[in-house]
Amino acid sequence: MVKIIPKSTKLLEWLAARNSLIYRAISLYYKKLVKKEVALANIKSTDKVLCIGGGPCPFSGILLHEYTGAPVTIIDKDARCVCVSRELIKKLGYDNAIKIILSDGNDIAPKDFSVIHMAAQVSPLDKVFLHLKQGCCFGARILVRLPKHRLSKFYSINEYSVFGNYYRKAVHKWRNVGSTALFIKS
Repeated sequence: MVKIIPKSTKLLEWLAARNSLIYRAISLYYKKLVKKEVALANIKSTDKVLCIGGGPCPFSGILLHEYTGAPVTIIDKDARCVCVSRELIKKLGYDNAIKIILSDGNDIAPKDFSVIHMAAQVSPLDKVFLHLKQGCCFGARILVRLPKHRLSKFYSINEYSVFGNYYRKAVHKWRNVGSTALFIKS
């Protein structure tokens, strides 16, 4: 039962990456969510954004770039997802502004990024978060999407308490994501 929501999300993203009508429909789910996150972290065009967990159709990374003009690097540990998302980024004409890299969140060195965005599907979310928080530069803002508590068993989170000491958070209604927590490295 664990990971059923991430697997379903990935399936929908596969369809969206290959069909523009499905892409436009599913992107509606992400637009308000990402706008709240941009405001929460005060993301500007001068920021360098790292997105952990892009999937085959990296809606959040695309929208972060569209809303802010900031350069975005998206990582995913699934080689097939990376290949499909690279094709999509090229098709959208963002290949100069959005970079897709095959990597694991536990292996990335985040020190060159001023904003780090973590999808709720990242596995294990708490371990990757602690790695990124330790390795990022001072003043870096980390946005973590947290599932609603009643749905957390469907995600890969071993220790939910590591997300308790956030700076601010945005609450999301009518979604599997309960909130986006903002952490600032100090």
